[in-house]
Amino acid sequence: MTTSISFKIGGSPLFSSWLFSHLLFPSKELIYQRRRLLRSALLIALVMIPLVLALIFMDGMMQGITDKYILLQDGHLQFYNLDELDDPLVQSSDLVTSGYGIIYSRDKSAEVKLKGVKEDYFNSQRCAELKIKEFKAESTGSVAQIMVSETLLKELNVEVGERVAFILIPEGEQKGVRPMLAQVAATYNTGYYELDSSLIFLNYEVAKRYLPNGGRSYLEVLVDNRGSGHLDELGERLAKGGSWASWDQFNRTVYQNFVTSRQVILLVFILILVVAGVYVASVSNELIQDSFQAIALFKALGAQQKSIRRSYFWAVMVVTILGIALGLVVALVLGHYLSPILVWLSKQGFEGLRYYLLDFKVVVAYTDLLFIVGSMVIIASVTVMFTLKRIKEISPLEVLQQD
Repeated sequence: MTTSISFKIGGSPLFSSWLFSHLLFPSKELIYQRRRLLRSALLIALVMIPLVLALIFMDGMMQGITDKYILLQDGHLQFYNLDELDDPLVQSSDLVTSGYGIIYSRDKSAEVKLKGVKEDYFNSQRCAELKIKEFKAESTGSVAQIMVSETLLKELNVEVGERVAFILIPEGEQKGVRPMLAQVAATYNTGYYELDSSLIFLNYEVAKRYLPNGGRSYLEVLVDNRGSGHLDELGERLAKGGSWASWDQFNRTVYQNFVTSRQVILLVFILILVVAGVYVASVSNELIQDSFQAIALFKALGAQQKSIRRSYFWAVMVVTILGIALGLVVALVLGHYLSPILVWLSKQGFEGLRYYLLDFKVVVAYTDLLFIVGSMVIIASVTVMFTLKRIKEISPLEVLQQD
């Protein structure tokens, strides 16, 4: 009789299914176990929510900053032979000139980049990246009209319509600096401090007249999505042996900071997931501790050790996966409101946020998301399997012990 019972318990898959359901859905008498499983799923969800929100913020901000640098400062590509380009991948080609200088108000100064553009430069694509406010301010004499960011005006303590002075820095072999007087005729705001604090726009012809040697003239080219991933190949083809450069060459530090920051943040995510995996292991350890004598009884009745471990493993992993899924859903919902929330916090006086781009489009990098979820599942699986080795140490004789 004992042999028959042992065979049925030890060999039947029904035992594993029964034990799995018993662990996952404890009886009403074991209310504390139900609460513990629910608490465990919620805590895992609370770990996932900030990780996913941080990923959305990181990807959205980096993509937004990249778009602003490309559309407003450097373009995807720059060509210096100034010949018109005819290619289906080219969205726009604008003749611009640029130079550097120091802007002075009554009591403050700042280093800036002056960019001379034509009237059709601010197309719909570029206008989507900034907000422009134009004012009726007529220039008198040789005073140039410029468009300055609201951020820079605030730092210089200058109002619209007032005049500012420039010391223009020469390029190449030209020696000596050149002064320029200008009037603030318009303002703009991109929402990104680093760009707003250093970029000034003015008319192309005016820039050619005032900048030393006419400034550095080039064709600023924007390409469509098909060409944005192949800038080196496209640049070589369009340059036809001439000089050219891509946006990441001009902003190498910014580009490298993006790459490095992303790698460091993902590494921090992994460390956080390891800590979460240790917590999941503690959940399985508590389950074993609560079922110590029950496991001994199962062994005494002939249950296979691997069947017991498998049931406990999947019970803990189901709770973990449910917590991950709950955290993902909540984080993705909150992620769509992340930008307005951060903008609101910035307006409430959180000065640290002013250096970040807060007005960004939500970008969900599903590859990174799968990486985080996969890492969490793998780490949790390893830690749980390591903890379940305790089952091997439980002797069937433990069933004889009394509490």
